Amino acid sequence: MLLDANIFLEAALAEEHGEACRAVLERSRDGKVDTAVTDFHVDSIVLVMESHGKGWKEISLFLASLRRYKGLKVHVLGLDERIKATMIMRDYDLDFDDALAVQALRELSWDTIVSYDQHFDSVDWVRRKTPEDLL
Repeated sequence: MLLDANIFLEAALAEEHGEACRAVLERSRDGKVDTAVTDFHVDSIVLVMESHGKGWKEISLFLASLRRYKGLKVHVLGLDERIKATMIMRDYDLDFDDALAVQALRELSWDTIVSYDQHFDSVDWVRRKTPEDLL
């Protein structure tokens, strides 16, 4: 399953769905499920954390914590993948952020994203699950 940035942010910022998100992230951390997040989305998480007043120490802890996830792969997207994502933007009327996630799903040969973002529902071959669906 691909993890959208909002799953990490809900947990890190103690948002409304934080508890369910933490439970899914713990399963990934413990290697009970295979998950991935894109490098772009990791950077997006850091930017949002910073905009919420998190400093270098919290950001460093977050990034270092990703290394301890036994079931998590950080999927690197290159320039070619970013260009392909623009076609996904066009075909499914998605923003660049969401189109990159869909492109990553294609590359990983996966069809499931864990996200609260309903925009993924417009992509007929993508199955969107919320953390609550997985518990």
